[in-house]
Amino acid sequence: MDRMACVDVPALPLQLLMRRHPAWAAQPAAVVDRDRPQGVVEWVNEAARRAGVLPGMSYAAGLSLAGALRAAEVPPGDVEAGVAAIAGLLRRFTPGIEPSRARPGVFWLDASGLQPLFASLVDWARGVRGHLRAAGFRGRVVVGFTRFGTYALAGAGGEAGRRGPVRGVAVLGDAAAERRAACRVPLRRLDVDPALRDALDRLGVRTLGAFLQLPAAGVRRRFGREAHRLHREAAGDLVVPFQPAPAVEPLARHLDLDAPETDVQRLLFRVKQALDPLLGVMAARREALAGLELRLRLDAPAAAPRVERIRPAAPTLDVRQVLNLVHLRVEGLTLSAGVVEIDLTVSPARATREQLRLFQEETRRDLRAADRAVARIRAEFGDGAVVRAALADGHLPEAAFVWLPLDRVVRPVPTPAVVRPLVRRLFVAPRRVPSPRQRELDDRAARDARHEAAEMCGPYVVSGGWWRTPIHREYYFADAGGCAWSWIYYDRRRRAWFLQGAVE
Repeated sequence: MDRMACVDVPALPLQLLMRRHPAWAAQPAAVVDRDRPQGVVEWVNEAARRAGVLPGMSYAAGLSLAGALRAAEVPPGDVEAGVAAIAGLLRRFTPGIEPSRARPGVFWLDASGLQPLFASLVDWARGVRGHLRAAGFRGRVVVGFTRFGTYALAGAGGEAGRRGPVRGVAVLGDAAAERRAACRVPLRRLDVDPALRDALDRLGVRTLGAFLQLPAAGVRRRFGREAHRLHREAAGDLVVPFQPAPAVEPLARHLDLDAPETDVQRLLFRVKQALDPLLGVMAARREALAGLELRLRLDAPAAAPRVERIRPAAPTLDVRQVLNLVHLRVEGLTLSAGVVEIDLTVSPARATREQLRLFQEETRRDLRAADRAVARIRAEFGDGAVVRAALADGHLPEAAFVWLPLDRVVRPVPTPAVVRPLVRRLFVAPRRVPSPRQRELDDRAARDARHEAAEMCGPYVVSGGWWRTPIHREYYFADAGGCAWSWIYYDRRRRAWFLQGAVE
């Protein structure tokens, strides 16, 4: 990749807030971490900044400076949805897009090989910025050669070294011009730790070029690892490869009806058929349905499609809740003709752990069909062909469970586990293995014996059986290599080693 572009959508949470509340654009507005008087201001618009409200203040302190201050939270899920929406807008101009993980609103784009499609890279950059503006986002576009150089110039406003009259668009002719322009960028325009920025300012280091003149070893020794990493990135010593995000399949379905349909129940059934797989895809992505757009095309050439938007109270994976809302909306429609096409478009949001667990537990498997299948297996192979394991009161491992016939299939009830447990697989009968040492296994030799393994944990003694046959086993977990462990024991009565099973 010979050309790289950086798109910076500054203060993305604030822009999302302004899109949600357009009436706040002319008033002091801020994004807070929580909607409380003690909430911390994270982003402010120009009206709030002119009134003296700055990030880091409490909401109450901001209100004391600007009585008309409007503030609200922007959840992380909304920011992630905004990043995904912007990435979808940018994908129209290039398939290679990498959103920044550390700086929401910053995107790197592959700008190589676009000359046959656009008259110049300047026209391409103007098209990117114009497309963002049409969608309601303010952004800056810089086309250059390096990741950090384009990011620094985009953060500075995209004016240094730009070509063309469009503000916020910069196209650098060569790598040397990019480096010269980046060295003039003030550190206050970059995402630099305030403590580091203030410490450098006291030393008279206020631009990126002045920062690069400092020795890298001295930066690490005096200012720490993060400052040293910033220095290496700016100097080009630490090059992070371009990592484009794969395109995400849009959550949409199209249905063609065989005949014009006016019955609400039949329309609802077709909507459910299309909605079920969409919910499955969202659950796999750990997302939930935040909105549903229903587009109905009628059997009338002059009739415009009916577009209905359904929004649940909270993002959900409950298909019954969504269908109930669709039913209420469709039932009240007055259609001039029958419906011949249905388009569903889902707006996703991050799902909670409880929603994902509920979706997995309320699976749509037909247990009655499973019972019929089990009955056919029993009829062909006998009653003992289908069994289930049950715990038993046994002294030895092989007697601690029994197999019982399976009468009916039941839905599994998984138990949440913070740490994945180990599973011991038992052989039907223990297998005799060679003695670790070819000598008489007396009491002392039994204590010193070790299996042909790098490590053994134990012994764990199981003894008893005076009512039948005396038992004395010393169990060990033996490292069999390759992240595999064997479960072995030494039988004192038989003076032999046996392999009981394996550990997964």
